[in-house]
Amino acid sequence: MCGNTRVNRTSPEQNARWFNPSVILFLFFCARASRLGEGAPRHELAILPLTRYNGEMPDEIPLSPPPVPQPLPPTSPAAIWSLVLAILSFFCGCLITAIPAVICGHIARSKIRKSGGALGGKGIATAGLILGYIALVLGVMGIPLLVSMIQSDRERLHRLATERKAIASDDGKIWVTVTGMWTKMPELNKQASLQVGYKSKEMYLIVITDAKADVTDLTLEKHHQLTRDRMLQKMKNASATEPVPLTIDGHAALQDEISGTEKGTNVVFLHTTVDDGDQFQQILAWTLKSRWQQQHELLREITRTFRSEK
Repeated sequence: MCGNTRVNRTSPEQNARWFNPSVILFLFFCARASRLGEGAPRHELAILPLTRYNGEMPDEIPLSPPPVPQPLPPTSPAAIWSLVLAILSFFCGCLITAIPAVICGHIARSKIRKSGGALGGKGIATAGLILGYIALVLGVMGIPLLVSMIQSDRERLHRLATERKAIASDDGKIWVTVTGMWTKMPELNKQASLQVGYKSKEMYLIVITDAKADVTDLTLEKHHQLTRDRMLQKMKNASATEPVPLTIDGHAALQDEISGTEKGTNVVFLHTTVDDGDQFQQILAWTLKSRWQQQHELLREITRTFRSEK
């Protein structure tokens, strides 16, 4: 050192006090208060209390409120109809609802495109179009199969209507030959030995067997007249034609027509009695009076196929 010159030196501990964060924060607030207080009375200045900085971050600044979401545009009704019809096309017939589904889908997409965002539902319309076109393809592919099924069903019905089959009684001793649509119907008459019918056409036939041993001294004519009179008594507004002799299964027979109202229904019976030696076979074939003209020839034909064995 030269002369009396003194070098002002500070120790590292003193420098650290000057750079203390609390000191810096205090000086900052004092300077800010002095600027805010210009032109205002000194006593009105608010001096913030001095706090020691502890190294923590200040509280977060509150964010601005989130933007209000804009309402979604309404869905096009045509788009909804397109999807609904397309789904129904897989359950109610492909072509019946698939074609309207495709039309509605194209209309919906066109309206949505021209609305400039005022209409929504583009995805729904697209889904309806896709499903609708798939249903159309399946429907077109299924047309040959449907035609084949219809043709096959017609052939089956024609075969049943023309083929002949024999239906016998439970003991197998009597039978008649009918078309394929006739079936056994055991609920027609409890006394009948054989009961058959074609229900959808309202045609029925039963055979009632009477042993001659149980009805002694009866001829074919008397037996036929007894059963004829009994039927006329049971029916309202009944009438009958004169008996006509014929031969069935090589045996003598008598046949007539009896019409009237039974249980509120107008019916016509083809009443036939066959003398097969040991028994009288009463054959009753009938249908509705309104169908008699179309079906009586078939009933006569089935009656003539009657056969019995001893």
